[in-house]
Amino acid sequence: MRRSSTKLIAALAAGALLVGACSDDKKETVDTTADTTAATTADTTADTTADTTPATDPAPTSWAVNTDDCIDPDAANAVIEGTIQIGAVFPLTGETSADEAFAPVKDGWVAYMDYANENGLLGDLQIEALVEDDQYSKDLTPGAVSALLDAGVDTFSGILGTPNNLAVRDTLNEECVPQLNNLTGAPEWGDVANYPWTTGERVPYDIESKIYATQIAEQFPEGATVALYSVNSEFGQIYVDAFKELAGEYGFEIVDEQTVEATDGAPPVSQITSIASKAPQVIVSVPIGIGCVTFLNELASSKAQNAGWEPVTYISNTCAASSLILAAAGANADGVLTSNNLLDVKDPANADIPAVADFLAYMEGLGKSDTVATAAAGWHVAEVTVAIIKQAQESPEGLTRASIINAARNFTYTPGFARPGVVFKSIGEEDPFLAQSLQVVEYDAETATFTGIGDVITTFES
Repeated sequence: MRRSSTKLIAALAAGALLVGACSDDKKETVDTTADTTAATTADTTADTTADTTPATDPAPTSWAVNTDDCIDPDAANAVIEGTIQIGAVFPLTGETSADEAFAPVKDGWVAYMDYANENGLLGDLQIEALVEDDQYSKDLTPGAVSALLDAGVDTFSGILGTPNNLAVRDTLNEECVPQLNNLTGAPEWGDVANYPWTTGERVPYDIESKIYATQIAEQFPEGATVALYSVNSEFGQIYVDAFKELAGEYGFEIVDEQTVEATDGAPPVSQITSIASKAPQVIVSVPIGIGCVTFLNELASSKAQNAGWEPVTYISNTCAASSLILAAAGANADGVLTSNNLLDVKDPANADIPAVADFLAYMEGLGKSDTVATAAAGWHVAEVTVAIIKQAQESPEGLTRASIINAARNFTYTPGFARPGVVFKSIGEEDPFLAQSLQVVEYDAETATFTGIGDVITTFES
């Protein structure tokens, strides 16, 4: 039975897709007929004639992992042949999960692995995709990962959630098993020296915040009054601190700062009342999950009570990672600004782009067209993972766990869903983050699509 909207958004809050009781740790081995779906936000004016065919352009190898400190160096350097086991951990059951929230992400991830097998993307090498459920509990993630390690997983891909990934980072680095493309933008994934086997897939949260500051400076070249609204957590503080780093340079006056607890689902009446009393020109907001909806609803109510006050409003892209969140706010989300580096696969303007068309057709064949907007995140991270493995296959060492992480850290790639101008690139400690560019986008509540504002901002690429 379909869960209520509030329950669903609460589940999204827990994962923030892609942020921040007991499990039977039952392993799910996914076959080549597994279903899926996908999506992300995109520009309704995207150039549908652009060639977005995925392309890999390996950077010159300038970084290599040291396997001497591995628990089993021979295992880290052993050649992988015939089949590669790729593991993932997603929240699929429990109070902080919902079929609409996370299962489609898993489905999209599995579907691309099946697609890769069916199309021979890794030659004769077959992918065996293994999925464990951690209920989005960082206390259950280690058990889920342990079960996959016992099953012989060669690499992990797309584990969801910052605390969940942190809970297993030490283990995977000690075991020298690649922890690829974490579905979170935590800056911690840039610590190559201490955690060489761990990489992130999303643009770091601090860079996202600085991109908003850069866009605001373009809108208000003479400076602007700004209010900051954020969840009271390390996640929210990352955005606030990064924005403040550039505020003085851009002539911003921060007139108010308000916070909300991550577990507080009540309307933030006092916080928005305070912000409205200062009448800032811009609001930069970093709520999470159900808090995204309550913020937008309360802001709309406050604007109605303060005639003439129409602040430009930015909201972190974790709030827009699923169409379900902004849709729950209805017309109150209209015109809000956020960001993305990937296309909106549900936008008809993008339907003829080859990678999008292939994805939609594959999902339709699985009977999963209704969930593509969420499953695209899983499909995308699986695509990047397979591209890394393909590059490792072509290395002089052949395919090993060590060559996989070396490929991930010496990597240049244009994903199939990338917005024009977006290229994923990493170069060891010099450039540890795969993605550092975003385009600011504006949400249209009537069509549930996003229009790009200006060009992709690449200022913060290493």
